[in-house]
Amino acid sequence: MLMEELPPEAALNGPPRDADHLLQRTLGTVRDERHQAVRRRGRVTALTSTFVVAGVLAGGVWLGQGLGIGGTDDVAGTLQGTSADGAHLAVRVTDTEGGLRLVATVDGMQDGEACWLVVHTKDGRTFTAGSWRAHDGEVTLAGSAMVRAGDVAGVSVVNHDHQPLVTAN
Repeated sequence: MLMEELPPEAALNGPPRDADHLLQRTLGTVRDERHQAVRRRGRVTALTSTFVVAGVLAGGVWLGQGLGIGGTDDVAGTLQGTSADGAHLAVRVTDTEGGLRLVATVDGMQDGEACWLVVHTKDGRTFTAGSWRAHDGEVTLAGSAMVRAGDVAGVSVVNHDHQPLVTAN
């Protein structure tokens, strides 16, 4: 066999001088590509998890509002009345799981008068739902009573002597 038939690399004694550098560069490139893939997967996982959590929370809020979680409120109606002295009373009655919720708007009471909002039932019982000291102008107050809306005969504003000032039926 002749020397001319062999490629020039065969005449080298050992690996090329920059072979170690080439190996390190190749391994470094492989490591960098792997780290980039891991980071990319981590970002995608974090983003997906964020969207899933946001979707679950939004769905829970939407369902909670639609299903009335926390109490089933049923507006039973509005009662209105006017006294001979010109006082006005309008009461929105809402039936809840724990009883009755009232939102009353009162106007025309004498300034400084001590007033109580009283619920009257069909069987003659009374429940005090709120109190305040009247002033010039309209007053809106919320109250509650341990009675079902179907049992309400009327709502009155009474004074200190329990005399009705205005009644709404």
